[in-house]
Parts: sequence; C-alpha cells; structure tokens
Amino acid sequence: MSVFTINNKFLDAYDPFWICRILALKMGTVAILMFLCNAFLKAPQSPVSYMLAILVGTAAAEMSPAHSRLKKVGIFLGILLVLATTGALFSLFSYFKLGLFLVVISFTYLVLRFMAINTKVAALPVFMIVWGIMQLGGGAATDLIGVLNDYLYYFEFGLMGVIAIIFFPDFTPNIFKSALIQILESDLRNIGNKHYKNSNPNVLAGLYMIRAKLPALPDSYGLLYAAIIQFQNEFMKPNQTSLEDQRLAKLILIEFIEAINHRTNFTDMNGQLTQLKELNPHVYTVLAQLIEGYQSCQA
Repeated sequence: MSVFTINNKFLDAYDPFWICRILALKMGTVAILMFLCNAFLKAPQSPVSYMLAILVGTAAAEMSPAHSRLKKVGIFLGILLVLATTGALFSLFSYFKLGLFLVVISFTYLVLRFMAINTKVAALPVFMIVWGIMQLGGGAATDLIGVLNDYLYYFEFGLMGVIAIIFFPDFTPNIFKSALIQILESDLRNIGNKHYKNSNPNVLAGLYMIRAKLPALPDSYGLLYAAIIQFQNEFMKPNQTSLEDQRLAKLILIEFIEAINHRTNFTDMNGQLTQLKELNPHVYTVLAQLIEGYQSCQA
C-alpha cells in the first residue's frame, strides 16, 4: 500500500490528516533540489546553514494557514529574509565582543517586545535569536562583502524552495477525503450506539481539518461539508433509526468508504441505497445528499 493512499491503516494511526507525510515529501523534494544546486555552486562556507534556513522556511510556509501558493511563497521569502538579516547582523558585530553583547541584548529585547505579542509570529523571535547565535560559529561574515555574499547564497538556495512550493502537487483534496474517511469510520463504529454524542473526538478532529481546508478547495467541497454536517446532526442521533435502517446504512457506508479510498464514484452495486429509500425516505435523503456531495467533488 502506498504511503500516500488516502486511507493507509498503518500511518493513519499516527498521521490521520497527512500533515507529517506531506511535510516529509516536501522537505525531501527541497533537499534534493538544494543538493543539485550545491553541486554547481561553491558556497563561501559550509552550505548546511543555508540549506537549514530553506528547510525551516519551507516547513513554516507549509504549516501556515495560507491557502494559495503565492501566499506561501510570500511567507517563505519573508522568513528567509528575516533569518538572513538576523545572521548578518550578528555576524557583523561578532568581531567586537562588547558590541556583540549589546547587539544580542538589544535585538532580543526588540524582537520579543514587538513580535512575540503577535500570535501569528510568536514562535519566530526565539528562533531568530537562536539562528543568529548559530551563525557566530566558524566562517561568520564580518564585512559587508561577506554579508552580501551570504545573501546571494540564501537567494540562490531559496530559489529551490520557491520552485518546490510552486510546483509541488496539491494534496488538499486528499487531505479532505482522508478526514472524511476518519469521520465515516467513526460513524460506522457508532451506528446504533445509544450513548453516542456528536462530541466524538475523531469526528470533531476530522470536521476541524475539513473546515480548515475549505478555502483552498472548489465550492463543491463546501456543499459536501454541509452534507457531512447534516449527516452528523440528523442520522447519528441515538434512537433515530430502526435496526434494519442501521444495517443498510452500515453496508452503504462501507461501500462509500471504499469508493472514497479508491477515488471512484459510489455505485450502490448491491442496491442497499435503493432498499433504504423504500424503508426510510428521510434517512435515504440524508445519505444520498452526502454521496451526491462526494460525487460532485469527483467530477
């Protein structure tokens, strides 16, 4: 089974919404591009620091709530510029011990005073300080020519990060469908459970992930999200269905999950949906709207 199968039983236990898988694949792509780039460049010192900055910026851009590639590129370039400037500032004063001490104290106070209060960048100041101190190792640029040279290499390696962000495949629809499978499998286990509540953590986590990804998806996914909410509110209430309704619904959900996992349309091969329509039209309508919402996303 592929690591990037929508429903990977082994990895879903640890990474149900693909966060780690996508980060690992994107980091690997960026690393390969930077190794190829480094094969033709001669960095003034070890290229590890430049590469690490690119990986940090790429990971931050991927983890950000930005929903377009252009915004992610902007976040990536902003973080890269901040890290490069921090390293340059610390390096320029590294020759003067007292001056470096004053710069570090002043810089620490300013970034913590004005950046840490902003929840969107609250984690960045500490990383900037650590990054600046890391640049004080051997080979720190202590003149303007050296600093400009460092900026050039940050830019050249940064191009590899930009290329990866722009051309990396969009897995957002798969994340949506993976979250949907998590919800449906939880529902499948709880059909007929008289003590079931909509506060089930697996369902809530799946709904949160789906809602977070909607801005990056076509409008059809918004209709599917509405159908999922309706299904949770109307079908999953305890004591709302008969035993036969529950049996048919379980069979339908099993087939529906298989269709999502294999990226195919739901076909109702065994006719359970038709039987449910005759037995309980209301439950049929709720399930049919859920399936139709998925089919529209497949088109």
